[in-house]
Amino acid sequence: MIDTIGLRASITPALLAAIRVDIKGTDAEKFKAFWKRVNTPFGSFRIKINVNAATIEFEISPMKFLKGHNFVGTNYLEPLIVGIMKIVYDRFKVRFKEKDEAFYTDNNSQMLRGDFNGNFYVGSQAKVVNTMALIREHLVAHGHDIVVHEGPDGIETIYEGKESSHSTIKFYNKYLEMLANSSKSTKAFPYYADLLKYARQVVRFEVTLRSRALKDENMRDSTSWNPGKQREILNKKLIDLELSKQLIAELSPETIAGLTPDKRRKYDMWLDGVSSKYYTPVTVERDRKFFLELGLDIARTHSQTLNAVLLSNRISPTKLKMTYPARLVEMGAILQKSK
Repeated sequence: MIDTIGLRASITPALLAAIRVDIKGTDAEKFKAFWKRVNTPFGSFRIKINVNAATIEFEISPMKFLKGHNFVGTNYLEPLIVGIMKIVYDRFKVRFKEKDEAFYTDNNSQMLRGDFNGNFYVGSQAKVVNTMALIREHLVAHGHDIVVHEGPDGIETIYEGKESSHSTIKFYNKYLEMLANSSKSTKAFPYYADLLKYARQVVRFEVTLRSRALKDENMRDSTSWNPGKQREILNKKLIDLELSKQLIAELSPETIAGLTPDKRRKYDMWLDGVSSKYYTPVTVERDRKFFLELGLDIARTHSQTLNAVLLSNRISPTKLKMTYPARLVEMGAILQKSK
């Protein structure tokens, strides 16, 4: 699902004319660019308008203003842009016509930020809490710089990367987020109970790409976005984190017989739970790479490896879901691609 987007789009002459009328006689008329607030039934958001360049910018989670929630949604960018622009047109009392939809669908808008995510269905809130703890253990053991937000009911969010980074990664417990952030209007939806029930059973994985990273991935132009590309990036991030590697608890007798005396000694040390801190970091990393090729990670203790096996059964590219239960479509919870 596409969540937050930062977008710079061209605006049509009709909308530009209405904006000029709206700001006439105000301080905004003096400036090349200015901000306006757009109200919706689910809250309000800000847009930046550049009259001279005839462009509009915003950074929002469109689903929140189009459906009142951002738990499930579309993997296509076009309906999000069209949906938000309809709201903007309404703000300036301009009728949104078929040709306007074609304009925003066919013309490239410049992406400044894109957040897209998927879910891992693990089966229960207890398993979600357990999986989040295992993810933290894994990332710490592998030297990742992470920030963890934890509450009385378990880990709420795990961040890898800083806000200033070109790309960041986030794992979070969507159920706890929904309990904390759902508004009264959202809770009144007929499908809220179904959303909450589904959220109890999943771990959410999200990747944020900012301007430079979007350019590197050839996703800077809105028409370059596609669900396949999003899944490809999510999968690559998972592989880089080595979360899906099946880390067996021990090597086979045949493999052990083929080890050099030095590697056999280090393998036996690992089995006995002896720390490798007596070796230099360069040696440890070299040995770790060697054993990783055999499916074993000596960066973990022997007891931790069993947890790693459990984690890999839950978190893997093949188990990443970017769709949603079909019943939510019938209930009106989903924004779908225009036909």
